[in-house]
Formats: sequence, C-alpha cells, structure tokens
Amino acid sequence: MNTQLTASPLMPAQRRQRIIDFLQRHGAVTIGQLEQALGASLSTLRRDLDSLDAEGLVDRTHGGALLRQQAPTYSTFEPATDAAAELSPREKAAIGLAAAQILVAHQSVIFDSGTTVLEAARAAVQRGIPLTAVTNDLAIAQVLGQSPLIQLHVLGGVLRPGSPTITGQPLMEQANALHAELLFMGAHAVTQEVMSETSADVAAVKQALMRAAKQRILLVDSSKFRPRAFMQVGRLQDVNGLITDRNLPVAEQEFLRTLPLKLTLVAP
Repeated sequence: MNTQLTASPLMPAQRRQRIIDFLQRHGAVTIGQLEQALGASLSTLRRDLDSLDAEGLVDRTHGGALLRQQAPTYSTFEPATDAAAELSPREKAAIGLAAAQILVAHQSVIFDSGTTVLEAARAAVQRGIPLTAVTNDLAIAQVLGQSPLIQLHVLGGVLRPGSPTITGQPLMEQANALHAELLFMGAHAVTQEVMSETSADVAAVKQALMRAAKQRILLVDSSKFRPRAFMQVGRLQDVNGLITDRNLPVAEQEFLRTLPLKLTLVAP
C-alpha cells in the first residue's frame, strides 16, 4: 500500500487532520513515520503534534504521539495488517535486507509472523539461497514459496481474524518438535529489556518459536521502542542479535550496547 498520504502541500488544519486519520489507523506514530507519510518537515510536524496535544487529541511521546482515545488501551491496540505495513516501510526493507545477509546456505530458519520479518523473507528469496524454512505466517509462506531453493514448512493451527498469523495449540505442539538453527522474530513493542505483544496467543507462539531455535534475531524498526504492550514475550537477554534502524534514539542505542547481544543499525 502506498504510504504517501498526499502528494501536494497541505494547509496546517488539513495536515493535522491527516495526522489524526493516520493515528486512528495505527494508534501510535513516530515523527519519522509522519515525515515519510506527509512529506512535511520535522519541525512542522512537531508543532502539529504539540498543537494536537494542547487540544487534547493526542498524547505526545518521546519522538511521536499516541491517539488520546487509544492511550488507555494502548497495550492491547493492534493495527490491522495492511495498516501495519504502512509504517516505516524503508526501515523495514533495510532491516530485512540486513537479516537476509546473515543467512547461510542450507540453514534451517524460522520466520516469525510480522511485516518486518516479511521483508527478511523477501530479501532471502531475492538472495537466491537454499534454506529449510518454517513459518506461522501465510503472507510470509507465499513469499518464501516463490523460491525453488527453499524447502518450506508451514505450521498449522488457528488463523487469527484479519491477519495472516497462525496461532493455537496445534502450532505449539509442532513448534515443540522443532530444532532450528535460526529464528527471525518480531515484537509489537520493546521497552528497556522487555519484548511484548498485544495478545496472549501471539506471545505464546513467539515463546514457543524462541525455544525451538538455537539462535534468535529480533527484527524491529525504531518505532517499536515504545510503551510496553499487554503480554511479555521475553527479555532482550533471550535473543542473540537485534537489527533495527539508525533512527533509534542515542540513549536506546547506548542501553542496547550494554546487553549481551549483537546490535546492528541499518540506514533506511
């Protein structure tokens, strides 16, 4: 989906309405995401968000904003899959490309659900590397299935409404039998040392996939470093590497470098 909401300059009132529309689809947004979507300068967007905050329509956060009516239920708010794909497309593509460069021929790799992991799957197919791949995401399965070099296993279970993600007890049982070399995983939110998700079923699946992999690489764009969501998935000490983009605040970068994981920052 095209992330550019408009191709022509907007009046301040029009631009602020577009910001509200964007927040109604996503619940939360960063300044950088609005810059990509609206084509306005960072200083202009900061003034817009300050104005909307003063009007009681949004809650300002470090580097972005939450829709005021979503703020009390933010921990369980999850944008639709097509809406999630609109967020940080350049960052996600760069993260996916960096992730695909880690892959080794004939490796066994689990691709967790999510739009950033989807970009890693696309980059893996474009790289043309032979793999044994496992996923619980139908959109990712469609991408990986395009490569004749990839032996694909799709975990079965219950399809989440309005989502390509498969969850459920049958999937958990299949995951318990897996022993893969690598997991590419996503998260709805990263808050200090905690990775979290908006629902218990998705968090349980991610935990099972983490147990099924020897190495775990977290793929999240910088906007995912935000308030904690409803259900904890694990801690950053549980992953071996983290790939994100260089828009991550310096304080977050410095904190991550104190942890026993490999941090990779990519340029969008």
